[in-house]
Amino acid sequence: MGSSIRTRRGLAATAGIASITLALTACGGGGDNDAAGGDDTGSGEQVTINVSTFNAPGFGAPTADKPGADLWAEYEKDHPNVKIVETVADSSDNARAAFNTAISTGTGAYDIQMADIDWMPSITALADQFVDLAPYAKEAKGDWLDWKTAQGTVDGKQIGLGTDIGPEGICYRSDLFEAAGLPTDRAEVATAFGGDDATWDSFFELGAQYTAATGKAFFDSSAAIFQGMVNQIEESHVAKDGTIIATTNPQVKADYDQVTTAALAGQSAGLKQWTDDWSAGFKTDAFAVSLCPAWLVNNIKGNAGEDFVGWDIADVFPGGGGNWGGSFLVVPEQSKVKEEAAKLAAWITAPEQQAKVFLAASNFPSSPTAQADPDVAAKTDPFLNDAPVGKIFANRAKAVTVVPFKGAQYFDIQTAMADALNRVDVDKSQTPEQSWDQWVNDVKALS
Repeated sequence: MGSSIRTRRGLAATAGIASITLALTACGGGGDNDAAGGDDTGSGEQVTINVSTFNAPGFGAPTADKPGADLWAEYEKDHPNVKIVETVADSSDNARAAFNTAISTGTGAYDIQMADIDWMPSITALADQFVDLAPYAKEAKGDWLDWKTAQGTVDGKQIGLGTDIGPEGICYRSDLFEAAGLPTDRAEVATAFGGDDATWDSFFELGAQYTAATGKAFFDSSAAIFQGMVNQIEESHVAKDGTIIATTNPQVKADYDQVTTAALAGQSAGLKQWTDDWSAGFKTDAFAVSLCPAWLVNNIKGNAGEDFVGWDIADVFPGGGGNWGGSFLVVPEQSKVKEEAAKLAAWITAPEQQAKVFLAASNFPSSPTAQADPDVAAKTDPFLNDAPVGKIFANRAKAVTVVPFKGAQYFDIQTAMADALNRVDVDKSQTPEQSWDQWVNDVKALS
């Protein structure tokens, strides 16, 4: 869905019924809290529900550069007294900044806020400021993977309703693989990465082969690769008791050393995620591989262009499986139309709508019912060489065995880690050792 590693940060997007400039003071909905969510309740009062999203959630009408399921229009048709206004932030960071300001001041929050998975620990810590959405979810027959529900629940209160998850495969340029003498068939590519026994060692070994054969970079960004690695550590930066363990965690250090070693060996394109140079790299030969959570497919298409030929996806991931990203919808108590907002949030995250979003866009459902939908399972993607993405992402979701614990400090610590990796890989202003030492000091300052 700031510094390059934060999840799901996209470039400027336009989607939905309306898109307005994000400001630190958001727009609260109009109307009365007891107003009906639709004509079926007998109320004809007009209700405006303001929704804040980022990147390409796929809820609104499709545009020239963003896919969408046009769900706002569908809901408005069934609820003639409801108007939905979607504000699409240019990045997750900016959306979070405005959201934090509104919550801390107690005014100006949107009626529905799309929240990145990494925001949720700080949101659940303020559970009393958000509506318990469980009753609305039950009425809408919403269901989610157990671990997804747990991430949005605190003390039995379900304050976040899951939208998508980010099971990861590996997207690769088949034309660049062919030029390097590597296999191009997606099943053979999966085997080349190690198949069911794929590890980060085998990932970087294949990268070394590619770089040796071509003299070019293998992957896009050290920070992106590290994100895939850290998402496989159950307690990486913060222990479940709240203790910050980031700088003394041997697995974090081992992953940092491995990815920076590969970068200095020429495997990284040295690009900072979400920048213009990174975006342009998807349609040049700047790199051959990108870790590929389901939602990133939208970004690759947007950056390369729908007609670009060469990208494919392999049903494989180092370490077995990993989940990067996925979001939630939350409703602040300060909303003036929280009843209507809660109904809409429950409807938009119900299985039927999750399936529609995946079919229209590429955001993979967090609902088991939606995942089992025959149309979801059968989806292919022409952009990815007709890859059976419904099947691949379902397999990748099943392969996720570790759901990392992310305490309230995780977001800022991981952001500082992205900065550390970028100093080595992008700016080349520090050695790995120097940048690690600065990160250690940065983390100490956070605590």
